[in-house]
Amino acid sequence: MDVREALYTTRAMRRLAPDPIPDDVLLRILDAAIRAPSAGNQHRFRFLVVRDPDTRKALQGLYREAFDELQATRYAAVAEAIRTGSATAPEARVSASAAHLADHLHEAPVLLFALARPGDESSVFPAVWSACLAARAEGVGSTVTTLLKARRAEAEALLGLPDDCEYRMAAMVPLGWPTGRWGIAERRPLQEMVYLERWGRAPGWAVDRPLWPDAGVNTTKGAR
Repeated sequence: MDVREALYTTRAMRRLAPDPIPDDVLLRILDAAIRAPSAGNQHRFRFLVVRDPDTRKALQGLYREAFDELQATRYAAVAEAIRTGSATAPEARVSASAAHLADHLHEAPVLLFALARPGDESSVFPAVWSACLAARAEGVGSTVTTLLKARRAEAEALLGLPDDCEYRMAAMVPLGWPTGRWGIAERRPLQEMVYLERWGRAPGWAVDRPLWPDAGVNTTKGAR
């Protein structure tokens, strides 16, 4: 797969089929992931693969609790907008997708946990993203979530981490065969996401659509 296709189409896949991921596919994903840039080339991160059904079900219970708390606090306004029918289509779509994951997390055949030493998270997230890109190349869906950190103690106990372990959970990546279609995720226009030279300074150009699969850059000039 072309690297730009992987970059543009590796979107969050939260609806995953329960079909198992063969060992050879999983090993290719993991082997690619550990080749990611690593601070000082010291590999200060670890992956933990969870496929046991009972453990996945217990983790799903914790995830659902944390999700419900999030809906009642940080995302309360969005939840209310959905309830009253005033939410935007993207808000409603993402909320439904997130709720589906909370209800069906245990059905994902693999839960991949990324662990890092406190303060060394800069090394683990490049490896996490490489895992997602490698999964995309295999046709495997993924999404990155840190929600279980709200239940860190209980989750790490289920994962068998001892109290004095030097590593802590940094993120979880459910892996599975997606039930939806790959595609380029909707994003704000590039010029709304980038400043030039100084905070708040518009870049002076505008990009009117994704630059892949176009062969070249297609921009229009904008005011500074």
